Amino acid sequence: MPMRVCFIWHMHQPYYKDLQTGDYLLPWVRLHGVKDYLDMVAILDEFPQIKQCFNLVPSLIEQIEDYAGGKVQDRQFYLSRKRSRDLTDQEKLEITEEFFAVNQPTMIRPYPRYDELYQLCHRLGSADRLARLNSQDFLDLQVWFNASWIDPLHRQDERIRRIYTKGRDFSEAEKQQLLDYQIELMARIIPTYRDKQESGQIEVSFSPYYHPILPLLVDTDSARIALPQVKLPQERFAHPEDAEYQVSAAAELYKSLFGRDRFGMWPSEGSVSQEILPILARHGVTWIATDEEIYYASVNHSPSIPAGKKSDKTTGFHQPFLVGEGDNKLGILFRDHTLSDKIGFVYSSWDPKTAAKDFVTEIRRLGSPSGRQMETDRLVTVILDGENAWEYYQNDGIDFLRALYTEIERDPGIETVLPKDVFADTSGIDRLPYLFTGSWINHDFRIWIGQDEDNRAWDLLKVTRNALVAFLTENPDFDPVKRELAWKEVYIAEGSDWCWWYGDDHHSRYFDVFDRLFRRHLLNVWNTIGAPPPVELTESLRKEGRRPDYTEPTDWIRPVIDGKKTHFFEWFGAGRLECSKPGGAMHRAKGLLHLIRFGYGRNNIYLRLDFEEGIEPTRLAQTVNVDLIGANHCRLIISQDAEISWTVDGDRRAELEGIVTVGRDRIIEIAIARSQIEFADERLLRLSLSLTEGEKEVEKWPTEGYITFRLPGVGETLFWEV
Repeated sequence: MPMRVCFIWHMHQPYYKDLQTGDYLLPWVRLHGVKDYLDMVAILDEFPQIKQCFNLVPSLIEQIEDYAGGKVQDRQFYLSRKRSRDLTDQEKLEITEEFFAVNQPTMIRPYPRYDELYQLCHRLGSADRLARLNSQDFLDLQVWFNASWIDPLHRQDERIRRIYTKGRDFSEAEKQQLLDYQIELMARIIPTYRDKQESGQIEVSFSPYYHPILPLLVDTDSARIALPQVKLPQERFAHPEDAEYQVSAAAELYKSLFGRDRFGMWPSEGSVSQEILPILARHGVTWIATDEEIYYASVNHSPSIPAGKKSDKTTGFHQPFLVGEGDNKLGILFRDHTLSDKIGFVYSSWDPKTAAKDFVTEIRRLGSPSGRQMETDRLVTVILDGENAWEYYQNDGIDFLRALYTEIERDPGIETVLPKDVFADTSGIDRLPYLFTGSWINHDFRIWIGQDEDNRAWDLLKVTRNALVAFLTENPDFDPVKRELAWKEVYIAEGSDWCWWYGDDHHSRYFDVFDRLFRRHLLNVWNTIGAPPPVELTESLRKEGRRPDYTEPTDWIRPVIDGKKTHFFEWFGAGRLECSKPGGAMHRAKGLLHLIRFGYGRNNIYLRLDFEEGIEPTRLAQTVNVDLIGANHCRLIISQDAEISWTVDGDRRAELEGIVTVGRDRIIEIAIARSQIEFADERLLRLSLSLTEGEKEVEKWPTEGYITFRLPGVGETLFWEV
């Protein structure tokens, strides 16, 4: 029997709309709409044997339809529409900051004019940009920012094809046509999903409406199941009726769009519990999915297992299960996070055909198991973000997907299946007697509750909800339109996206926007009922000056470069990036690097790499690549056999004495002469590091952009010194 593979692509963006003003504070629904949501389905026309499931978040659909109807625009869309000669100086500076917010290697570098403007703006300060860039430069930048987001599958339309061949000196008419085309693409998204589902090639599943963590809505105390010592908000949040609404609203939208009463669900962030099963079943959910760690936690923490014992069913998640009792029984799939992370984080730097063959090889390996599962119907479930990964792939991932689908179609031992078909007949499917409470990330809810910022957000949500209930109780005849609007703001604020960015788990250049959006949704409730809000809602919930992605150096350092952990204070003043905190909009399983320390002395720049437990730097199978960018671009390469290569602006330097020193033992320590780096007046250094196997990038830190910090001059004092 062929090895079955179930793909579930999760399509999701936070709710960016301010309901009071109608403005969208960030543009990512529109930009991912023209780059990811449509082409992921359209490419299947080339591969009729490939079946895929797409999980859509209802609040994303709501935003897509806003754009499709031409009802709204975001700030970047406004700045794009405006004639370049009419831009104010402030708007011009905003464009030079915001219109390069893409992955530079894959979305800027391939386009010479866009790259030219990128290099120019990054060399110049604000005043110099205004002086050097003319109206045509800004017009070209407006065009390229928007054109780079259009998926290659959609670039053959005659109206925009010439943009990619012309390359520069665009007209206002060409720009407006490009922006109009974006709205046309947005209007095609939902009808395309509907038609493809009717054809039987795809299945559309949903998440709860505004993407909340359902078990936490039911009861925030449920966080203690996985984390008994977690610090919880001051006020317990226990509103299963809100969880009920989030699911019922999703079910109503599903029926209106797709004409079906029953559907599958990826619960937001794969968050599940026994308590949510009746809610899901009541509203037509037939199957759910989560991560393999929930499977392991379920079989090893079941109340039926004696304390201190372990289940022997710890290798069985590559199959479907049933969970729940009686009318509340659902199908459940468990995500293979290694394979899912390979697509999300690893394959982007590989040759597409090599990556596709590697994936198929892994599937074949899983199809040849030993032990108990020889008797089961094998199923590998691959679930990941269907949008954010592709900007790190060349050609927006089209080449990889074509290679992958070609390999799968050619292999008679592999079959892609839809979850609805997996559970069409449940007679031979094992039942999982217990479902652990947790999410797809570390089988707990640490990302969304427990840190001070997260807990403050939950408390403000609770006090706002309480105020709304009290007001409506006292005013039963309150305007029903305003009543509905106020509740909608509460449900939006219950979404998982806000606490994803609170705490120190993830980083974004848009922290302040997410913080402002969350507080604005709650403030709008208070404005609607005409009551003064808590003063905390008028202030940022973020800790002052916090940099959650990395911390900058605080003092000069002078470590001994020997690869040994000499003493605690050796790297005391260094900056640090914790690789176990993955950072952006996507999350991944454990990698190779644990911690990166970086800093400077009077004569050197220093770098230290600490690896995960069990990984020995002296036996490292990967090559270490370090990029340092000032006014010039320096690259250090340390091969598996410790051979060192040093290049400056592409020129390799043969003599390294006094330039680069490397110590490799329990850790890797590096010293680089500051004299090698050329600087502009700001003396900013950008640093990134990657691990590669051949030409395959295995890890990159930071996952986006660079560590950026200012190096003081040799005679400059930045710190209190005695």
